[in-house]
Amino acid sequence: MENFVNNIDYKKVVSLKNLAEIKNNSISALSLVDRKSLAMKIISADKGVEIPTHTSTGDVLVTVIEGKSEITVDSNKFEVSKEESILIPANAPHSLKAIEAFKVLVIQVKSE
Repeated sequence: MENFVNNIDYKKVVSLKNLAEIKNNSISALSLVDRKSLAMKIISADKGVEIPTHTSTGDVLVTVIEGKSEITVDSNKFEVSKEESILIPANAPHSLKAIEAFKVLVIQVKSE
């Protein structure tokens, strides 16, 4: 049977924040889904670390599952805390900076 979601056990209650670990002065990512039209990953970053400005060919939903991030979208800055989300439109330049060490769930949806 093909797994559509990786790195999570079936039929088991999990806390997403426990699937990824924050590493000193770095960024790490755990891929859950990586398909042509859908990608899901948990990204973690230590306090002060920044994911530089980039774009995505799909819409991106970022949900903070631990910590706090400053997310810049089209030069507009948003402070996003635990249990909050922001939807970033396709092709919009965006970056993330860890105000506190954070873990985020990133869901990217593209056209088929």
